[in-house]
Amino acid sequence: MPELPEVETVRVSLARDMIGRKIKAVTVTNGRVVRRHKSAKDFRALLEGHSIKAVQRLGKYLIIELDNSNHLVIHLGMSGQLLRAKGAKDPKPKHTHVVISFTQGEELRYVDPRTFGELFVSQRPPEDAEVEISKFARLSIGGEGLGLRHQIPELAHLGIDPFEDQIGWDRFAAILRSRSTALKIVLTDQDIIAGIGNIYADESLFAAALMYDRPAESLSTIEIRRLHRAISEILTEAIKHGGSTLADEQFVNPDGKPGNYQEYHQVYNREGLPCYQCRQPIKRVTLRGRSTFFCDKCQG
Repeated sequence: MPELPEVETVRVSLARDMIGRKIKAVTVTNGRVVRRHKSAKDFRALLEGHSIKAVQRLGKYLIIELDNSNHLVIHLGMSGQLLRAKGAKDPKPKHTHVVISFTQGEELRYVDPRTFGELFVSQRPPEDAEVEISKFARLSIGGEGLGLRHQIPELAHLGIDPFEDQIGWDRFAAILRSRSTALKIVLTDQDIIAGIGNIYADESLFAAALMYDRPAESLSTIEIRRLHRAISEILTEAIKHGGSTLADEQFVNPDGKPGNYQEYHQVYNREGLPCYQCRQPIKRVTLRGRSTFFCDKCQG
C-alpha cells in the first residue's frame, strides 16, 4: 500500500505541471472508486469546468484543491496509480477506472486493479461550521494539517501527519505515553499518526533500535526522542528516492517510473537475509495479519 513517501512523490510530480489546468471532462467506468457519491454523474459534475489551484497531501490522501475551494481527494488504497497521458489516443492500462481530461489535451488516469482506493469531491463547509478534529492532530503547533482538516471534514479524523503537522518530541511523547499497545500498532494507526504503514514503521523502528512489540507507554525519554528523529529521517530519505516499489511493482509515479528506496530497506521484506549492522538474519512475524520485519539483536 502506498504510504506517505509514495503519496508525497505523486503530489510533487503533479504539482509541477497540473496547477492552473482546467478539467474538461471526467469519465468513470467503475462506480466503486467514487462510492461516496450517489452516482458517477454527481462526481463528474463537481469536477468538470473547474481548474486546479493546488496539490496537497495529508497522511496517505492526495488532495487537489479546485478553483471553487472544493477538493478532489484521492486515496490509492492497496494498488492504485495515478498516471499521466499526453492525450486520449495513448493506450489505457487495464483497470483504468477514472480518466480526467484537461482542456490542454492531457489526461490524468486512475488505475486500480483491486479497487480498494477511492476518489471523492469534498465540498468545503461553511466558515462557521464546527469540524471535530482528531485529538492527536490538535497537539500540532503549526503546519498546514489543521487547515486541511477544517476544509475537508472527511479527513478530520486523521492523526498527526509527520510533515504537514508540526509536533516536537515532547508532544510526540504525550501520544506514546497515552498508549499501552505495541509500538508498531501505534505507528500504523492512521487515527494516531497519519501516513505511516507497514514499510516505514518497520524501517523507523529499526533505525530507532526499538522492537515492534514494545508497549508505547514503556519508552524512556531518550527512546522517544530517538524514534521521533528516526521517523522524520526515514520518511525524508524515502521521499528523496521516490518512495518504495516492491516486487509487485504496484507503485509508480505519474510518469510510470518506480521508486528506488526499496534498495535501502534495512529490514522490510528481508526475512532470512543478514542484517546490515550485525549480520544476524532478519526475522519476520505476523502482527494483526500483516508481516513485521525486524532484527532481534539490533532492536532487542
